[in-house]
Amino acid sequence: MTTETAPAASASLAAVLDAHPVNAAEGVRTKDDLVNHLLQAAAVELQTIPMYLYAMYSIGGIGTSRWNPGMSAQRLIRSIVIEEMLHLCLVRNILVALGAGDKVTFHSEDFIPDYPEYMLHRHPPLLLHAAPCAKEVVRDVFMQFERPYADPKEGQPPKGQYTTIGLFYGAIKQGLKDLDGPALWAAPHKELQYVAAYWNKDGGGAPLAVENLATAQTALRIIVEQGEGADPKKPSVSIDPLKPKLGMDELPHYTKFQRIAEGVEAIGPVWKVPTDPKWFQYADDEAAAAVNDLFNAVYCYVLHFIDVLYRTPSAAVDAAGRNLRYGYERTFISAMQGLLANIAEIMVARPVEAGPLAQSRSGEDTQIGPTFEYVELPASGRKKHLVDLCDKAARHFPALGGDNSVRWLLDKMPDL
Repeated sequence: MTTETAPAASASLAAVLDAHPVNAAEGVRTKDDLVNHLLQAAAVELQTIPMYLYAMYSIGGIGTSRWNPGMSAQRLIRSIVIEEMLHLCLVRNILVALGAGDKVTFHSEDFIPDYPEYMLHRHPPLLLHAAPCAKEVVRDVFMQFERPYADPKEGQPPKGQYTTIGLFYGAIKQGLKDLDGPALWAAPHKELQYVAAYWNKDGGGAPLAVENLATAQTALRIIVEQGEGADPKKPSVSIDPLKPKLGMDELPHYTKFQRIAEGVEAIGPVWKVPTDPKWFQYADDEAAAAVNDLFNAVYCYVLHFIDVLYRTPSAAVDAAGRNLRYGYERTFISAMQGLLANIAEIMVARPVEAGPLAQSRSGEDTQIGPTFEYVELPASGRKKHLVDLCDKAARHFPALGGDNSVRWLLDKMPDL
C-alpha cells in the first residue's frame, strides 16, 4: 500500500470538512463549533466501519454467517465493528439532543468513505485502505487509527488540526461543558434517538438517550474508552460503562488490534481480495459486477435504514397498530446480520474471472471484494430494486436464493 497516488482527501470527506470546519487552535466556542465537531466525529466513526468490515470479511469464515464467526481475530474485529456502530449512533444522539439531527444523513455521498482516504484529525497523516486482513494492516493502520497517545517525535500538526481522535473528542467534551445550560438542551427529542435493540455478544456499551450534559459526557466516555482507551496505563474498560462491575471488563479497540498484530489472536486463512477495489474494475466480469452491485445497494440500504430510524418517533405505529420504530430496530439488525454479511461471505469465496483484477501479479486468483461504494437508491420501490439486483446476482451465485437466504430475507425487509 503506497501513498503516491492517494488523494489528499476524498471528495466526500472534503465536502464534510468544507461545510463543517473545525479549528483545533480555537476548540469549541459556539454551538455551531460544537455541531461541526460532532458532524466530523460522525464522519470519523463511519470511516472505520467499512474498513474493519472489509478486513473481517476477508478472513475465511465458518458456517453460513460471518456474524457468527470463529474465535480470535475475526471475533475481535466483529466486536469492534459493532461498537463503532454504537459510537456512530451515540454521536448522532448528541446531535439530535442539540437540535441538529437534521444536519446529518449517513446514506450520503458526503459521509460514506471512499478508500483510499486520509483519516480525519490524525497527525501525522494516516492513509486508510479497504484491505485484506494482515498483521501489517492491523499494526500500521488499525492500531494507528485507535492510537491513544500523541508521539512527540512526530512533531506538531499543522495549525488548527488535531493530533489524535482522543484530543478531538476532548475538545468536544470541553465544549459541551463550557456551553452547558438550559438553552443547549431545550429540546433533546429523546423520541427520535436510537436507544434500543443494540446487539453485541462480544463487546460492551449500550445506546442511551442524551438529554443533558451528564448523559452527553457518558456517551462520549463510552466512545473514547472503548476506542483508544481513556488511560494508556489501563489495560481494560468496563463492559457496562453505565453500571461497571468488578471483573466485567473488555479490552479497548487499540489493545484488541494489538493482540492481533502481535499474533496472540490468530487471523487464520485470508481470501486474496484486492485492496481498495472499485466497481469499474469488475465491469468485465458479469458475475462479479452483479454481486458487487447488490452488495453496495444493500450497504446503502442499511445506512438509509439508520436514517429512517432517526426520523421515526418511538411511539409511531403502522396501519395495523404495531410499533413501527420497534419493528425497524429489530429488522435493522437482521439486515446487518443476514443480508450484508452473507452477501460478503458468498462473494469473497469466488475469484474474479475477467478484467484488471482477474489475477494478482503472482498469477494467483483474486477473489471478489466488496467495494463499499455510495450508490443512489430509487426514490420509491427500494425493496423491489434490491430484490431485482439479488435475482440478477443469483443467476451466478445460487447461494443467494433458497430457504433462509439473502433473497428470502429481502422479502421480509421494509420498503423504506
